[in-house]
Amino acid sequence: MKRFKRLNTPPIIPGRSLNRQRGAALIAAVFLITALLGLGALMTQLLVLGSEETINEWYSAQALYAAESGAEWSVYNAGAAATDQIVVGGRAWFDVVVTTTNYGGGMVLYTITSTGKAGDGLANLRTQRKIITQYMP
Repeated sequence: MKRFKRLNTPPIIPGRSLNRQRGAALIAAVFLITALLGLGALMTQLLVLGSEETINEWYSAQALYAAESGAEWSVYNAGAAATDQIVVGGRAWFDVVVTTTNYGGGMVLYTITSTGKAGDGLANLRTQRKIITQYMP
């Protein structure tokens, strides 16, 4: 049976023996794990921020639609005003304020200010949008 001779591998760091380099792999592994944990934390933070922006955009759209609904509701009801009318149950409301300007001869200019609100409840509003509309019937 033939015996193989052990190869004399060169050290990782020239000029140092392999016995003095035993902890290098452990240090590299700890550094790699730390870097991956930092990257994972960064990705998690970005995901949370992206989700929060999406939720805020959704509430903003709900408030805009509620404000549009309030303006249309007021026109339909011949310039009526209202407070905290529910559009989406527990999520979106509108307030309507109507001012009139009489120009004589039966010409009346209606200025409708409709404010749409959206959130988790009237006590916890997240956003509101305002629309000002003028019309003369």
